[in-house]
Amino acid sequence: MQISLKQILLLFSGLFLLGCSVHDPTCQLTKTSGTFRIGTYNLQDLFDNIDDPDKFDGEAPSESRLQALSDVILDADCDILAVQEVENIELLNDFNENYLHGNYSYVVLIEGNDPRGIDVGFLSKFPLQNITSYRERRFVNPETGDISRFSRDLLAVSWTDPSGKSWTFLTTHLKAGRTVEDQHARELQVGEIVKICHESGYISAANNGLTVLLGDLNAEPWAYELDPLTDVPFSDPARDLKNRFTHGSGLTLDYILLSPDADSHFDVGSCTINNNSPSDLASDHYLVYVDLYF
Repeated sequence: MQISLKQILLLFSGLFLLGCSVHDPTCQLTKTSGTFRIGTYNLQDLFDNIDDPDKFDGEAPSESRLQALSDVILDADCDILAVQEVENIELLNDFNENYLHGNYSYVVLIEGNDPRGIDVGFLSKFPLQNITSYRERRFVNPETGDISRFSRDLLAVSWTDPSGKSWTFLTTHLKAGRTVEDQHARELQVGEIVKICHESGYISAANNGLTVLLGDLNAEPWAYELDPLTDVPFSDPARDLKNRFTHGSGLTLDYILLSPDADSHFDVGSCTINNNSPSDLASDHYLVYVDLYF
């Protein structure tokens, strides 16, 4: 495509984010009354201490890093948190109970496709329903004819808010790497996410749907492989932030993207990238969150 995601999203800003203000992304915000907070956080190789012969798993994080992760998560106080790079559901449950003080009543993780066993999941204070994994989804590379799939998973959950509205939350962790092949793989995966949104009714012509896509997309906002997202269109509430980067390297890789209906519930100015201490000790990524009105 000739027009990048960044350029198109700027065009949509007049429609979806009128009056969006720029603020310090490191500032911790108090939730506005009537809102809930949703975030995304790549926990960087959260492995258990058991060597799994079926995975190329790594070492378990140190006690100090686990404590730093918990400090970051508890400080953000997300009601629903999408997580990436977690080895299994048992570990995520254990981390919630022992480091997050059981703060989250609902823990979701389904084993995905990554050979290292790093999976995506959700921690939630709210009951999650309609849990759907797209790890078995197959799609064709039109250039080679090869069959592709998500590098980890696309995991969908839903929640009915107090007013009776149904929200859909999707999290993923796209293919890593900076080669042309890696970029093309991400483009195919992003295109498949858009297809799933339409086919599954997460986004529809009659009702755009309260849909939020969160996760580590492994691409910068202007990368061509993210362009298919404009077909929804998803808006990017973090696009005007100063110091937008979400990774310790200075790259922007982590996103919370809103469908048109979800965007109308955005608490303007609430988008925050938490790179305060001890974020640098916790993970190579930073936790990102936004507040949405019920």
